Amino acid sequence: QEFRKLCILKGVFPRDPKNKAAGKDKTYYLTKDIMFLMHDPILGKLREQKSWRKRITKAQGRNAKLQRLKEIEKQKPNYSLAHIVKERYPSFIDALRDLNDALC
Repeated sequence: QEFRKLCILKGVFPRDPKNKAAGKDKTYYLTKDIMFLMHDPILGKLREQKSWRKRITKAQGRNAKLQRLKEIEKQKPNYSLAHIVKERYPSFIDALRDLNDALC
């Protein structure tokens, strides 16, 4: 789930190989795309958020006190997508060009 989210954010799409192995339920990605995703700083933040969700779920399952749930809620990790936007659109004109394509 977090891998798919990262793929969508970074614009990495699955590929269909020429000789597809058994099963149509498999998704294939290029190795260079996987390596590209591995070095992204947002990957660590997505992992932190996943562990935070686990902590919240455990606390709710144990019927933790409201005070403890509020403390965990305050510790929610935040992440910024600014570097992804800057990577995709280095200048404002590029962003406007892409916006223009979407409107047509």
